[in-house]
Amino acid sequence: MVPSEEQAGQAKAEAGMSEAPVAALSGALPTVPAGIQLLNRDFLTDVANLPDGSVDLILADPPYGLGKDYGNDSDMRSGEDFVAWTRSWLELAIPKLKPSGSLYIFCTWQYAPEIFSFLKTRLTMVNEIIWDRRVPSMGGTTRRFTSVHDNIGFFAVSKDYYFDLDPVRIPYDAVTKKARSRKLFEGSKWLELGYNPKDVWSVSRLHRQHSERVDHPTQKPLEIVERMVLASCPPGGRVLDPFMGSGTTAVACARQKREFVGYEINESYCAIARERVSAAAQFAPNASVASAGPVAAET
Repeated sequence: MVPSEEQAGQAKAEAGMSEAPVAALSGALPTVPAGIQLLNRDFLTDVANLPDGSVDLILADPPYGLGKDYGNDSDMRSGEDFVAWTRSWLELAIPKLKPSGSLYIFCTWQYAPEIFSFLKTRLTMVNEIIWDRRVPSMGGTTRRFTSVHDNIGFFAVSKDYYFDLDPVRIPYDAVTKKARSRKLFEGSKWLELGYNPKDVWSVSRLHRQHSERVDHPTQKPLEIVERMVLASCPPGGRVLDPFMGSGTTAVACARQKREFVGYEINESYCAIARERVSAAAQFAPNASVASAGPVAAET
């Protein structure tokens, strides 16, 4: 039976009413810059979809093997089981690096020797960086010295790895610069642009009241991650984060115009990452922005 004009009009109206909220909702979804991939997937099972030799930098902040609660059992391994698991994902990740590529890995002193020893059989070790978390003095253990740092291994594929110190130099304050100024040093880059950050990075952890803090138990400060991205990934290059967490590396890449691919098995953390990247994109007016679809559907 052919519907009357009145029935057809009513059907269109009803269709319009049902479509409007969907359109409004899609318009309200967070957006991410083009070139930023936030994948709600397990890196170990999806890594085959990432071409070998396609990334400039791997920046990894994996579970530490200390039993943290990430909404799953991903940090329940310990001892030899944890070390074996770490080796397995590193074996998968390293081939993704370009010949000029490098890798940073966050870890704890309990497992740093084993992880670094393994990586030295595959890559060239550049630095061990100590992150001083600036934990305040508040009692703590009485059977050993209180641990207030994280270990960060910096490795490269070859001696020809990319590294640009200038964007991460720390400027001298006016008084210090004047005190170090001598005729001999006039015009020197280190005096004009600042000094090398060294290998002990004293950057406060993100306490609960910190404006940068989100709902993630081991969120790293953007200041640290952005330093790694600027120094070890060329402009327009690509960064891989196998354990994206709350998306700090993605935020750094969005801010600094680097491409990014990150993996995270916790859907809630993926949503937080998307919100943070979307907010960061507001400060990159020249960035091309892509509409956000369902996180799990990204490729």
